[in-house]
Amino acid sequence: MSRVKNILIRAYNRVEKELLRIDQLPLWWLGLIIAAIFFLPYFILGKGCIFEINDQLDESIMNYILPARHFLDGSNVYPEMLGGVNASGMQPSAILFLPLYILYSPRIAFLLQYIICFLIAFAGMYLLVKESTQSSILAVIAGSCFCVLPLYPIYGLTEFGIPLVIYAFLCFWKRKRFIFAVLSTLLFGLTSHLVCTGYVVLGLWLLAIIIAVILKRKNSWPLWGFGELLLTYMIVNRALILEILIGNSSYVSHREEMISSATPFFETFRSVFLNSSQHAPSLHKYLILPIILFLILGAFCKKEETDRILYKAAVINFLFLIAIALFYAFCHLTAVVDWKNNATGFLHYFQMHRVYWLYPAAWYLEFAWAAAVLWRTKVPHTDVRMQAGKLAVILICLLPTLQLLKVNSGMYLNVNQINNGSGVTGYISWESWFAEDLMQEIDDAIGRDKSTYRVAHLGISPAPSLMHGFYTVDGYSNNYSLEYKHRFREVIAAELEKNEEVRVYFDLWGNRCYLFNSITGNYMQLKKGNTLVYEGLEFDMDALRELGCEYLFSGAEIGDAERMGLELVGYYETDDSYWGIWVYEL
Repeated sequence: MSRVKNILIRAYNRVEKELLRIDQLPLWWLGLIIAAIFFLPYFILGKGCIFEINDQLDESIMNYILPARHFLDGSNVYPEMLGGVNASGMQPSAILFLPLYILYSPRIAFLLQYIICFLIAFAGMYLLVKESTQSSILAVIAGSCFCVLPLYPIYGLTEFGIPLVIYAFLCFWKRKRFIFAVLSTLLFGLTSHLVCTGYVVLGLWLLAIIIAVILKRKNSWPLWGFGELLLTYMIVNRALILEILIGNSSYVSHREEMISSATPFFETFRSVFLNSSQHAPSLHKYLILPIILFLILGAFCKKEETDRILYKAAVINFLFLIAIALFYAFCHLTAVVDWKNNATGFLHYFQMHRVYWLYPAAWYLEFAWAAAVLWRTKVPHTDVRMQAGKLAVILICLLPTLQLLKVNSGMYLNVNQINNGSGVTGYISWESWFAEDLMQEIDDAIGRDKSTYRVAHLGISPAPSLMHGFYTVDGYSNNYSLEYKHRFREVIAAELEKNEEVRVYFDLWGNRCYLFNSITGNYMQLKKGNTLVYEGLEFDMDALRELGCEYLFSGAEIGDAERMGLELVGYYETDDSYWGIWVYEL
């Protein structure tokens, strides 16, 4: 028995030594392997791959497509959408990715953008955790979890790049890797959105500089880094900044009519703290308890100087995560919302509560820091660390989160699509959503230069038409002319009066400028093969014609088309298309 025990002890000690050795190795290359595995299903499916559609393929991708089409032609207005939308309102979230859409097809460009964001997300988190914990294993764990989150690549490094810019700041702070820090900061500034996370990064960076001044820490490097990022944002967002400072805008944005809604404070705080919010899926709720337990453990453990600094950082970051949820809830208090709704200009529509977009990066950094408290702690009165046991505990604590990451990841969706197809999964692929063959059939049937007429859409998204080059009177934009919104509202006014929910949706938000109606409301994804028949629609067809609309693309048959002054051109669908489209001429 003692012999078996000795063998097990020796084996365990070898595992311990190997883990300690591995923990000091550079393991950044694992990110390349993870990326290759993650994106393999995308390449297998090709045009049939699956991406999140909402706010990406139905909206924000046009902020790259239209500028790419009009690159260097001097256009101040892009005529394809909403009867002509101002170029200043269609700026990409990540301007450095615009060349991808100039050089490649939209799908390849979008996939390349996602791959780049994925790799930078892993690399940034790996470098940040490695730098702060001196553990390659924890760095790989945190980086792997963070990069597979279902974040929106359409926003570039707005969320994916947070760990990288924090690491760049640390390099400035510690006066090391200056060139790398400068390039990383520049990259973040060119591939992130100022009004989503950029203002938060700048604010926190400035706060750190102020603290350094108070502590009389003589180091000008962070100031140079702050100046670099600020200057980059000022150049990229010069039109927005001029609009804020001197009201230099050629049009009044529809955002002036946006109305925010108040929500219960504690309910909102709890929801955001546990689940984050829109566009920032951190999937972190099962990490909270392990983090708290690790921090409690750290309070009773004897720590070296570096460990005390790490523990303080973990505690401060956890309090910061709580503060973010509190701030979000505060921003949705009735008094705050009323003040915001009564404000004018930038303050009226600026969403300061988007500080929660830091959640994905901050929660996985917090888990790494809290786990490092356990990872670096020695068994009391010994030099034994029991790394194998600690790693097992950390991974067990991660299991529920790993399950969430798996079922919500893009890789899982695409593997499921490979195994089962859309008939079972219900997923809409790139190919079926944009339906290029279907759009070409309709284009051929109309037989006119697309720039000589405009189309509207009923029950279907305008995005496929826009991607194919049709000119539309409708569209999805977060910054278009208020005057155009009012003109478009005349078309749908009678239908809005029949559905209060849809009226509020259009009047108080308005980003989706669609043919909302009393039958399908604001639903714009009618699938081919549906048996719906539109009847009794009270659109102002004269107002629609005044917008230049000559054709109506409908996702369902219009039973009384003749009453509306519509003439059927034909019905079109293809095997691969999600849509079946009835084309009517006004």
